[in-house]
This record gives sequence, C-alpha cells and structure tokens, in this order.
Amino acid sequence: MDIKKPIRSFRDLEVYQNTYAASIEVNTKITPKLPKEEQYDLTDQLRRSSKAIPRLIAEGYSKKHQKKGFQKYLDDALAESNEMIVSLSHVRDLLRVSKLY
Repeated sequence: MDIKKPIRSFRDLEVYQNTYAASIEVNTKITPKLPKEEQYDLTDQLRRSSKAIPRLIAEGYSKKHQKKGFQKYLDDALAESNEMIVSLSHVRDLLRVSKLY
C-alpha cells in the first residue's frame, strides 16, 4: 500500500517535483547539446519554458482557495508544457538531421 504524505506546500505536489526535475534535466543535459545557431532561440525558449512550468504550479498552489485563480495557473502551466513538447520535438529533429549531414 502506497501511503501518501500530506500536502503542506507546493513542494509536496508530485507534479511540481516532476516538472522541477525535468527542468533541471533540460537545462543540464539537453540545452548544452544544441548547435550554436540555436543558442539564442531554441535554447532560450527551452530554458524559459522548462522553468516556467514548476513556477506556475507553485504560484497556482498559493491560489488554491480560489477555484478560478488556481485553474488559471494550471492552464498556463499546461500551455508552457505544450510549448516544451514542441521545443523538445524541434531538438530531436534538429539533432537527427544534423547527424545526417
């Protein structure tokens, strides 16, 4: 049986923990591998989006008593997550193409 710890802060939320860990992975393992020509565009976007997701979750948690306020931050976090998916798809495809040439 999996016993859950009580949620006392945003840091106790699994979604926060997972997105924070993912942002560290993106910034330490993925962005350094991008070609120089992507340093000012894709790298910047990846860094900003990956950091925004856990920040929005943390900020939204502080509004948990306001249904619409909390929902807005979760919607924004989902939007950043979708941007991240597209950016990571770009990384995958750019790295794949660069290996062909």
